[in-house]
Amino acid sequence: MDLYIYMSSMKKITEFETAKWLLETRKITASHLPIGHSFIPYDLLIHVYNSQFNDEPLTVKNLFSKLHYSEMGTRSHFNRLTNNGWINLESSNQDSRVKICSPTEKFLSQFDLISSNIQKIIQ
Repeated sequence: MDLYIYMSSMKKITEFETAKWLLETRKITASHLPIGHSFIPYDLLIHVYNSQFNDEPLTVKNLFSKLHYSEMGTRSHFNRLTNNGWINLESSNQDSRVKICSPTEKFLSQFDLISSNIQKIIQ
């Protein structure tokens, strides 16, 4: 069952259950993605995944503009993610100076594991 459809049909949950679910989700995510103690890599990865899922090319410039962190902090996390094989960078067909971000196979396989683990805790 699609995660969105399942979640939209769920009964209302308490604030305590929500907090418990968020903590568990954070643990699952941290065990599969190189997040560390910052939300910057998490936000970078989620935006890159969403752009791929929605079939909307995402430039580095557009990615950085979506985040409300310092340029320097964002850049260091972004460089680490690209250097360690989590985000692909490709030149745009229209302008070779423009770089398009996309998830790597490594990232997509880990995201599948996250999705499977989250499905287990919400059932």
